[in-house]
Amino acid sequence: MKLVVITVLVASSAFAQAPADSINHIVDSLFVRASSISVYYGDLVQPAKQSLSLMGESAVPRLIEKMTTQDAREMQTLEDVFKLIGHPAVPGLVDALGSNDVYRRRLAARILGEVADTASVDGLLRFTKDSDFRMRAGAISALGKVADSRAVAPALVALDDSDYLVRTAAAVALSNLKNPGTVPALIRALSDPYYGVRYSAAAALANIGAPSIEPLLNALRKPVDSIAYYLSIEVSGDLSDSRFVGPLSVIINSNDFCARALAAEALGKIGTKPAFDALRKRYEIETHPLVISKIEAVVLK
Repeated sequence: MKLVVITVLVASSAFAQAPADSINHIVDSLFVRASSISVYYGDLVQPAKQSLSLMGESAVPRLIEKMTTQDAREMQTLEDVFKLIGHPAVPGLVDALGSNDVYRRRLAARILGEVADTASVDGLLRFTKDSDFRMRAGAISALGKVADSRAVAPALVALDDSDYLVRTAAAVALSNLKNPGTVPALIRALSDPYYGVRYSAAAALANIGAPSIEPLLNALRKPVDSIAYYLSIEVSGDLSDSRFVGPLSVIINSNDFCARALAAEALGKIGTKPAFDALRKRYEIETHPLVISKIEAVVLK
């Protein structure tokens, strides 16, 4: 294995003395190995990726030319190599966002999200309202992974996008950004018609933490619809704050068995004495098998 690594690294180091056309040849040769599924090249895959990364900025133009690929393995290889190259690759990738080739520009957004360099933010912001919904989703997703505060405003706009993939990407991005000012919009997103948006918004509220508590308490007291109501109960358990015990103790005695089951789980996660008292009291009179099983999973474990 050591011999394989040394051989590939020596081959790649030749680019320092090579003219531009030879650099392309070296990149091509290494890329074949880095993206290969052949048993013959098995031991060369990772060393080839490392060698491409050591070429740094000089390899970037040729690698960007390859981003028109629709082959999943080649796309993953490009992502892996650009992540290893890091910051020096960002300007070229940002330029690729404006490519005429849809596959290159979408892959550029995806890779910039994985590189997660703040130098890409201005470039990505220009494509959050692109006509291609996949590009909008990709740009918002990448901005969320970079986790720069400049992404908050466009992510909030994207949360109301006409396409569900863009809205889902926005909810996930807001989870990464953890901005307290986005909580009201995320609570509204619990009622989104697409389940991916709803669950991503719920995860975001839990991830934001303490700033979500009071708005969620209000949501539990005045539910907008059943789906948002159920998700609010679930998130209250994830937040595990004792302030939820009061409303959850009311919910666990409601006529809605689904709400009771979710409240039982949430109270179990909170785990305080008042929470367990509410569970035991309900257990004495509960008749629905789902709710009984949820209480037993917490109280009898």
